[in-house]
Amino acid sequence: MRNCLHSRTFIISFVSTALTLLLFIGLLAVDAEGRRLSFNDTSPAVEIVYNADGTADLQINAFSLDRRVRATGLVKTWHFIADFFCIPHRRFPQQNAAQA
Repeated sequence: MRNCLHSRTFIISFVSTALTLLLFIGLLAVDAEGRRLSFNDTSPAVEIVYNADGTADLQINAFSLDRRVRATGLVKTWHFIADFFCIPHRRFPQQNAAQA
């Protein structure tokens, strides 16, 4: 009886999380398609922007937001994970010695 109770809790939590993520992804897709059809705006909803000083920002262009959030730590973590598991990815832009 106890195992059934634990597995039911896990299944309900898993399905709830999956449906919430699916809803959010669907809302992003509808927002992007609406911007494309209404305003001919083809910019992505979320984009990583690399700055000249070696930092990275997350450009959010969804749900009438136009905001940049610092994401250098997140991008460096992704690069570490991608290097560890040999996942192909783009690197941080390298600064030239003349610019520094």
